[in-house]
Amino acid sequence: MSSGAILGALLQLILLGIVGCALGNLVLDRFVDRDAPRLVGGPERALAAIAGAVLFSVGAMVAHIISGGAVFGSPWPVPVAALGVVWIARRHVPVPRHVPWLRLVIATLMLAAIYVTPALAGGSSIRTGDPPWHLGWTNQLLAGEPVPTGPAPQFSRNAYPWGLHAVMATAVRTVPGSDPLVALEMLHLVVLAGIPLASCCLARRACPEAGWAAAAAASLIGGFGWVTAAGPDFITSPGNAIYGADLVAASPNSVYELFPPALPRELGLVMLGAAGWLILTSASSSRHNVWAVAGAAVGLVGLVSVPLFVTAALWLLVGTAFVARGLRVRWLITSGAAAAAIFGLWAGPVASHAARFGGFVNITPQLGREWPLPVALASWGLLLPLALIGTPLARRNDGLRPLVAFAAASAALLGVAIARGHLGWDLAGNATLLHQGRMWPPAHLLAAALAGVALMWLYARSSRWNAWLGPLLLTVVLLVGAASPALASRGLSEIMARGSAGFQYGGDDFEPTSFPRRAAEYLGPGDIVEVRHSDELAFLLFQLSGVKLATYDDPRLPENDLRIRYADLASAYEREMDADGFRANYLVVPAPEAAYERALVRGSFDGRDWILVQLNA
Repeated sequence: MSSGAILGALLQLILLGIVGCALGNLVLDRFVDRDAPRLVGGPERALAAIAGAVLFSVGAMVAHIISGGAVFGSPWPVPVAALGVVWIARRHVPVPRHVPWLRLVIATLMLAAIYVTPALAGGSSIRTGDPPWHLGWTNQLLAGEPVPTGPAPQFSRNAYPWGLHAVMATAVRTVPGSDPLVALEMLHLVVLAGIPLASCCLARRACPEAGWAAAAAASLIGGFGWVTAAGPDFITSPGNAIYGADLVAASPNSVYELFPPALPRELGLVMLGAAGWLILTSASSSRHNVWAVAGAAVGLVGLVSVPLFVTAALWLLVGTAFVARGLRVRWLITSGAAAAAIFGLWAGPVASHAARFGGFVNITPQLGREWPLPVALASWGLLLPLALIGTPLARRNDGLRPLVAFAAASAALLGVAIARGHLGWDLAGNATLLHQGRMWPPAHLLAAALAGVALMWLYARSSRWNAWLGPLLLTVVLLVGAASPALASRGLSEIMARGSAGFQYGGDDFEPTSFPRRAAEYLGPGDIVEVRHSDELAFLLFQLSGVKLATYDDPRLPENDLRIRYADLASAYEREMDADGFRANYLVVPAPEAAYERALVRGSFDGRDWILVQLNA
């Protein structure tokens, strides 16, 4: 990874973090802290900073839509708004006090050693799959499109939640000269800190001393697949898994989701943790504005990940049981209305488009692997028995009962997802809403919180027998648990250093002086480019500029190769392609085949020379 990319990612993290800290803690102080002063500490304020950054990004996105694309399409509105927020909330930016710096530094170094070193070895944490789409959609926002539409000319409409793209676009605009490639690197660091923080804050609701243990359980306890592996290894495709559900991407154990790349479901999981904490906090409040904040947090989850919104909405419903009897209906109406209002910012237009354009089309070539329940739970390793120990402690700990209720609701939702897989429910082309891969992360997050409480209970019990027994127990648990992610890290480092398994963004073809990067400077979402003899290069140009593609062939799809989400538009696109197709105003061809002397850009990609030519100029 270049020093420029590292510096850009760190600057984005710091500047966006300052804005998020100001806004998140403003909301916390104004609406929440008075009801839960003992529950708001450093971890909660750190988690509020992440939620505040997402909230600021969503606000910028709403202004971007209203302005017709002017906010992200121009370099100055976001920095000006950020300065305004920081100035208004300057008194609410917390001054760190009583910070356990030694433990914090050790934890940071451990997480970085396991989860960041592969990206440093490979030059980039970005991988093919979903990230290329997010890069292209974000570049379309930065080019001034009100909402990201996609690579298909004329017939594209946004049907993917734009929360992640809003965060990426906001991060880019906070650091002049950076780009969405850098923003995705930055998001990996956010997720790496956010998931342990989310588990920590949930555990602290029940046991203030359990925060560190819960964070460690969420980020360091892997499975026992390393015993079979007997060495470093990491499986980047679940279909090729050979150690159960261990040492594999998209595992039911969310430890492996801390490895790059960062995806919407990981950021959504962080926001789900924040929403869960706010739901529990608001349940003990009698103030409507606190209830509305909890509901708004649930809505923010949906703007990042719709499947996790399903979980968040279920948690909101379950939270009603912990509200005072006379307030339950009003609490649910207020928080539910706030959630619907925020989620509706994206879901409303999408529902309208679905009604206008014939409903949804299933654009997923193949759903991800769904693991048998015993295999999935086995991948949790020591986390499973620890979570089971923590569950019955709820009989003695009133603060633990809501977490157990959330866990029961998530388990029920997981059961529905398993039934969907066995019964083949398509859900009108939206089967991913109830895919197991979207249900396991919340369950794992709650299990880590319960495990943290159990670890502190075991620590206290064992320390009564011997002062050294408690620390020894915690050390053994973490050393055994961390063996799997540590070996996975070395295995992934080797994969990324080779640039294989889709980790290609650290190669020469993605350097700032490469042909695709230089060609992208001439292109934008208002242009249509025809790329001959390389669909890979065509899609790369969409990623780097948001340009529309005149032609493209996805070998996994028989039609609708650019994945238009609405049925009527997809059919219209296919009819256009079967006729004359789309008229391009830019052409990319291999240089030896070109008869053009006035090439805008000439360079190499994938071992061949290419040129970019403007047509009808």
